[in-house]
Amino acid sequence: MININLKGGIIIWLRRDLRIKENPVVHGAIKQKKKIIFCFVFDKNILDKLKNSSYRKCDTKSLTIDHRVGFLYQTLKEIKDQLSNIGSDLLTFYGDPVTIIPEIANKFCASSVYAANDYEPYGLERDKAVLKKLTFLGITFKQFKNQCIFEKSEILTNSLTPYTVFTPYKKKWIQIFEMHGIKPKYYGLDTLTKIIQSTEEKTQIESLEELEFSEDSLNLILKSGNSGGEQLFNRFLNIIDKYNDERNYPAKKGCSYLSVHLRFGTISIEKIVCKLFERIQLLKNTNNDTTGILSWLSEIIWRDFYMQILFNFPHVERGCFKKQYDNIEWENDLDLFDKWTKGETGYPIVDAGMRQLNQTGYMHNRLRMITASFLTKDLGISWQKGEEYFANKLLDFDLSANNGGWQWAASTGCDAQPYFRIFNPTTQSQKFDPNGQFIKKYIPELEPLSNRAIHEPWKEPKDDLLKKRYNYPDRIVKHDEARQKTLERFNKARAS
Repeated sequence: MININLKGGIIIWLRRDLRIKENPVVHGAIKQKKKIIFCFVFDKNILDKLKNSSYRKCDTKSLTIDHRVGFLYQTLKEIKDQLSNIGSDLLTFYGDPVTIIPEIANKFCASSVYAANDYEPYGLERDKAVLKKLTFLGITFKQFKNQCIFEKSEILTNSLTPYTVFTPYKKKWIQIFEMHGIKPKYYGLDTLTKIIQSTEEKTQIESLEELEFSEDSLNLILKSGNSGGEQLFNRFLNIIDKYNDERNYPAKKGCSYLSVHLRFGTISIEKIVCKLFERIQLLKNTNNDTTGILSWLSEIIWRDFYMQILFNFPHVERGCFKKQYDNIEWENDLDLFDKWTKGETGYPIVDAGMRQLNQTGYMHNRLRMITASFLTKDLGISWQKGEEYFANKLLDFDLSANNGGWQWAASTGCDAQPYFRIFNPTTQSQKFDPNGQFIKKYIPELEPLSNRAIHEPWKEPKDDLLKKRYNYPDRIVKHDEARQKTLERFNKARAS
């Protein structure tokens, strides 16, 4: 390993804040005017879980294909290049960070380790263990808010309890932001150059094969790194006024596609929100419509909301927020679940969404609601099974948002969809993909069907259907019958 003596300097441990610019952790370190070195740990505990998942694909060498690891890998290479250009390096390690971080901090003679806050149960336990070891060594462990605007218990009700209903939380969130605001952590790389630890000898990032992941993981649908996040955000600012009108239509490119960048912290959430409020004020001053931008701001606030729910109510990681619904008697038919995962339910909009997920690692938000509702309400399968499948497939997987979304759809979470409001997959399809444009992209065997028939292929005359749709399956449940079973299931749980 490269020989470094920080002489009381700072190790910046990058995690879910994978950028050099506009990073509160980096800004905090710069203010100390001490030598700085950046490091990243490929967490063996997390990577082993990915490799051992039954849902993972492997290449011919039996190496795991995971596009999140590919996104992460390319992002780290970009950071390494940026640091190399100013005479430093990004040090990467593979193993358990609870062991590695204290070891390198001690070896490099660092006085402090700086990192972003984590809010997930695993991250909290990991950081608690790291703190204990660093404290024993006499090394400071300082953490900064970085993934969200308001964290933990920063926004509370008048009775000083966490919010569990979104609308009043959103109102308080906006009120506090407008009162106090946030200043993004801007600084030039020239400032960083003056204090960063120079390294003549450059290290290499562990190869994907050394990590037991395939090069196929690098086949991404989005550009990674801070440069990719900035490009997407600038593109979205040009169309954000149409967001509220187009966000529910999966065939349109009306979304930001920034979720994976927010998940890995390749773009500053502070910068994004400040830009949004600047834009809102400009639109108000010129008497222009703010509906689109306010609609997207709500999605950003939902993200904070679910993070504080996970932090304040950690039982949601394993069970229902509304604990009475832990008593629901799910059917959990494994054959039906398998058909759902493969996009073979016979409901085109559901199947198209699942095939998009399986092929790209991305799923449009409207389709996440439709497919989740279908699994829990039409098939009677527990939300935990769907949540686990999404966790293993989504490029932008985030525990709090994934959990919150699934519990919302299953009607078991806080401020969730009422259990008696059940998405009809056919009407959802007719409303949000009226011409079947999205369906045809992912289910090409249905392309010969008319715009009307494509939403309900089971209604086609059997002879014509066989000619037109080839091997597309029959629907595996009838929605009206499944809806009645769901109502009975929830009523029974509520009465127990």
